[in-house]
Amino acid sequence: MEIGTSQFSDFNLDHLIGLATSIGIGFLIGMERQFSKEAVEHQEQFAGIRTFTMVSMFGFISALLSTLMGEWVFGLTLVCVFAFVIVSYLHLSKTPGNKGATSEFALIITFTLGAMVFMKLILFALIIMVVMLMLLAFKPTLHLFVEKLKRQELLAIILFVVMSALVIPFLPNDNFGPYDLWNLKEIWQMVVLVSGTSLVGYMIAKFMGQKGTMLAGIVGGLVSSTSVALAFSRKSMETKSIAASFFYAIGVISACTIMFPRILFEVYVVNAELAKQLWIPVLLISAAGFGSAALIYRFKKGKPGSNGIILKNPLDFSTAIKFAFLYAAVQWLVKYSSVHFGDSGTYIAGAISGITDVDAITLSMAKISKAGGDANLAINTILIAALSNTLVKFMIISALGSIELRKTAFFGFLAMFLTGLAYFLISSVF
Repeated sequence: MEIGTSQFSDFNLDHLIGLATSIGIGFLIGMERQFSKEAVEHQEQFAGIRTFTMVSMFGFISALLSTLMGEWVFGLTLVCVFAFVIVSYLHLSKTPGNKGATSEFALIITFTLGAMVFMKLILFALIIMVVMLMLLAFKPTLHLFVEKLKRQELLAIILFVVMSALVIPFLPNDNFGPYDLWNLKEIWQMVVLVSGTSLVGYMIAKFMGQKGTMLAGIVGGLVSSTSVALAFSRKSMETKSIAASFFYAIGVISACTIMFPRILFEVYVVNAELAKQLWIPVLLISAAGFGSAALIYRFKKGKPGSNGIILKNPLDFSTAIKFAFLYAAVQWLVKYSSVHFGDSGTYIAGAISGITDVDAITLSMAKISKAGGDANLAINTILIAALSNTLVKFMIISALGSIELRKTAFFGFLAMFLTGLAYFLISSVF
């Protein structure tokens, strides 16, 4: 093929920016690889900062030349990179303790990232680079994560992937039932949202640990504030310590308070516009709850006792099915109450639903508001359900906890209730 001189002289600023970007990508990846290799004594290097930088440049140049000389150029250079990696791996694999191929695959990806930059897929290339750097840099953390996983937790993660990626696409997207209300795909999406949120909270609690009663309450509350209330109530009776009850009260208040930001997150996923209005009462109630916990901590007495919480893995198929039925039942209850009793009926439905679960009524009202329902009605119903659920938690600690726990936690629960009630009254008037 005859190539004109003008083609090679057609240099512009985009080429320079792309080359600089590819150099930066290779430099960062190479810097991490060289740092990791030097941290291991007596281990032969595969490739360092200079090699990775040049390979990224090589990918950019190969993609550039392939536009001028033909696609075969890029294919040939990619084969050469693979050959280099294979030969190097066969050589280094003979070294004792050097059996991994992480750096080798990182080098191949770095080459393709340089080519992606030339193709103007810069943002996508940078995202891939960041993900790869995290996988490389957090190797000890990832290995520790796998080591701590139990079989049931691994199965829970797999189940979540199946629930979200494999089940949803095959569900029908047609409405049916009373009031033409239910939609299997939409119901299951809500199940995935709630299950995923709880699973993340469970993993945080497992691997982050529970250092301090307040932190234990917050992390535990992401999974189940009811479990936290039960656990700390029983511990307060077991220890029969006034000092420990102060800290258990902090944990229970924190667990019940974190429920409100969790509600805001769920609403944001379903209805971002409603979340823009809901954040104000959530912020006020959260400030009241966490503020009360902070004041109790400031005036605490003694040292905290044991603060461990045994949290059950929140994700299994039976739990998902139960929530699906619960969500469908709450949808019907809200619709029936609204049709026959108006706004008052919706509020009553929210209070009843909140006794057992706040997620179902939250998601139901967010969906109704998105379909054109009254936003203020949705917000007030969600708040009533959350406060109803919070009242149940206080009844739990009152029935099962020590007198000191009940007296101390009362101030935090009262602050949240008064704040929520004040917002509800003000929003109803204006």
